Amino acid sequence: MHRDVKPENLVFDEKGYLYLTDLGIAKFISGDKSIIDSSGTPGYMAPEVITNNSHDLSCDFYAIGIIVYELMFCRVYYFKFLSCYFNFK
Repeated sequence: MHRDVKPENLVFDEKGYLYLTDLGIAKFISGDKSIIDSSGTPGYMAPEVITNNSHDLSCDFYAIGIIVYELMFCRVYYFKFLSCYFNFK
């Protein structure tokens, strides 16, 4: 599980292949195990990660969905929602 999927961690090589970088907080989980941790970038965290509940690999797919949303609509997905949990201005 990468746990910090965001645009800054996606890079293209000279042939156009996409790579996921910055595996600093990645964790290996096997099977259908889950973890409880709130590591990552708030704007790309799944709700279960933000609320410090058990989560699995699906939180990385949630972050990919947020990136796709931002690419399609050219705006941040849920900034107002996050301000309830973090002190954003």
